Amino acid sequence: MYETYFETLRIALDKHYTADVLKRHAKHFQTRLPTRKMDVLDLICREMKGRALKSSFNALDDLGKSAVAETVYNYGGVFESGSFRAKYGKTPWDSINGRRSYYDEPEAGLINIFIVSRHVPDDLRERLMTFVPVPEKDSIVSLLELPPAPDVKTDNRRGRKRPDENFTVRETAGAALKNLETMLRLADAGKLRVGPKTGRASSATLSVVSKMLDGGDWYDDFADASIIGPIQAFAWPLILQGGGLARAAGSILKLSPSGRKALNGGDLAETVRGALNKWQKTRIIDEFNRVDNIKGQKSSRGRALTAPSGRRLLINEALQECPAGKWIRVEEFSRFMRANGFDYDVARDLWKLYIFDLEYGNLGFEGYGTWDVVEGRYLVSYLFEYVATMGLIDVAYITPLNAPICYSEDPNLGELEFLSRYDGLQYFRLNPLGAYALGLTDRYQAPPVEIRPVFKVLPNHEIVVTDKALLTAGDRLFMGMIAEEAASYVWRLTTQSILNAAEKGTQVSDIRTFLEARSGNTIPGTVLSLLDDAANRTTRLSYVGRAYLIACEDPFLVNLIASDTKLKRLCLAAGETHIAILPGKEKAFLSALAKLGYIVPGLREQL
Repeated sequence: MYETYFETLRIALDKHYTADVLKRHAKHFQTRLPTRKMDVLDLICREMKGRALKSSFNALDDLGKSAVAETVYNYGGVFESGSFRAKYGKTPWDSINGRRSYYDEPEAGLINIFIVSRHVPDDLRERLMTFVPVPEKDSIVSLLELPPAPDVKTDNRRGRKRPDENFTVRETAGAALKNLETMLRLADAGKLRVGPKTGRASSATLSVVSKMLDGGDWYDDFADASIIGPIQAFAWPLILQGGGLARAAGSILKLSPSGRKALNGGDLAETVRGALNKWQKTRIIDEFNRVDNIKGQKSSRGRALTAPSGRRLLINEALQECPAGKWIRVEEFSRFMRANGFDYDVARDLWKLYIFDLEYGNLGFEGYGTWDVVEGRYLVSYLFEYVATMGLIDVAYITPLNAPICYSEDPNLGELEFLSRYDGLQYFRLNPLGAYALGLTDRYQAPPVEIRPVFKVLPNHEIVVTDKALLTAGDRLFMGMIAEEAASYVWRLTTQSILNAAEKGTQVSDIRTFLEARSGNTIPGTVLSLLDDAANRTTRLSYVGRAYLIACEDPFLVNLIASDTKLKRLCLAAGETHIAILPGKEKAFLSALAKLGYIVPGLREQL
């Protein structure tokens, strides 16, 4: 539908309606009508300025009154059919003569005088604001308890039968914080390899991450796991990058200062909160790209998709409206977003997107690229792959192969196993970590856990696991970095193992902090001595930079340069036949050397 803005009701009626249509509308005010169009316009405009305006509004049915109110108080006085239909179920034009009507059809009745071509003229809008009440804000329907899973006995995809399925319910906050620490440990150990241009994890890295996820990936225990593919494992390396916790050095992720701070005793809940804020603006991925059954996203004919940052912002703002601790159906959340102005566009041009075939499966056809197909698929991908993986919402889901089809008239959808791998997400619940990350609460109170020792540190430098249930993947990974494995669940600290870890960036103080946090007993003095000795070995030498080495055939000249009043502060003698220029002093050295009457051919050109 096109939009036209009118300053006055008279201009709107004159430009948009024929004389015959105007006469049908004018019969609401009187039965004997003038013959000339201008006279009919005068009649309608006169009545809509006087007392008839209020009585005409009251003559509308409830749906019509709501349509006028929503339009009057909407930005620019424009009627938004998608938002209105999401809030009220239908529009006043949806059931005229048993079909959806156009906005200018006279059969729609009196409402087409109030709303002309989806717009309430400015002068009429000002008068209506004096008595038309502001519409009530729509509320979201939430549940304390989950209902039964959808009954999907017959799969209408290819006519196959599928068994009934209960919801899989996952509380995510605790697992996400453990997974965050594990991912930081993996990055610290150089175990996360990604595409240098895409930032996406390699297949080997996906396998490593999948095995270390607390509770596993969403569909690890499902028979359809290989069809669906990884979700959390795919997301975590991207979250580290988009959340500012790691950056790619070639094909290997390295911790950023923020990531190292989080790893070395930082507040992980605060880290998640910061990562969510940074993720909102990241360009590392458009989450819609993972809805790979919708083709044409990287169209050679120009950018097909809008910037995802605006979509993320609106979804996060809508999440802030959700009551914490209550289950919300994904379709209800989608409806709520549209009804309350949180709607967005994924595609710049729907004609660039298609399913199977650009010509016959093009989403530009009416009824094909609907909100549920395009924007709704983005919504579930963002919620399931990133918001839930970060631990902000608990989830209730089924396999996407069993998910009810709820979108579009496109017959091509019936040929797919699923439109997106995220279609199985049915309900979500904003949890305390999510409320904190979204700014709804000032602090995150982690659920109480039973404090039990994980390790026992022995005087012979061995570290023995005392409670296997509390040992996380991150713990095992860190122990593998700082100690040698002596037996199953037993590691031994050595000077060399500590030095190897320190050489890769792990400080000895971090090792001590880790052992104190995981140990149920006081660390023996022999182990403390080992750590102190290793710390001494790692701090007595430090790297200050690369130096230029200058060869000199005359030992006397080496001594002359190294003892010169100005040059001795810029260089050091390296044996009898070499001079080492201190890092960063190269230009000053060459200038002082020239005053002494000597040069180093070609060096200045390299600086």
